Amino acid sequence: MSLAQWAILLAMYSQLATGAEMDWPEPEVPPVQETGVASWYGDGSWHGDVTANGEKFDPYEFTCAHRNLPFDTMILIENRANNRRVWCRINDRGPYGITTEDGTWDYVVSSSYDENWRGILDMSIATAEALGTMETGLQSVHIRYWDESLPSGFHLASLTP
Repeated sequence: MSLAQWAILLAMYSQLATGAEMDWPEPEVPPVQETGVASWYGDGSWHGDVTANGEKFDPYEFTCAHRNLPFDTMILIENRANNRRVWCRINDRGPYGITTEDGTWDYVVSSSYDENWRGILDMSIATAEALGTMETGLQSVHIRYWDESLPSGFHLASLTP
């Protein structure tokens, strides 16, 4: 560790040791990109099946399915009904449930924006548990992510020698 790194660590420790208030920067949160209904995969019966991106599905990882976002996109899902939020990674396609013209629900595989989709997101069990949506099954959520075409303003500072 360099002398500059030690000096920074010592200054931080000194401020903490005195009990003085520290001004920690608020983490930047991506803007809300989508709002809609999220569902979760269910009882875990798909555990080990191959997802749309080719990896094995693990219901206890923080992953989800979206119809159009690129694989490996990290999204922040907010459940404003209970003020919970969780980050998860897109690794699958869906949800595939739509409401038909006669008002019934059907299962259709498509990524069309023109369909009357039941929801915008299918979540793993771990994601649904973290959001507190296991009991309700369907939940109105807000999805936040960085659009690659927009500058995020996010910068990661690191101490390097």
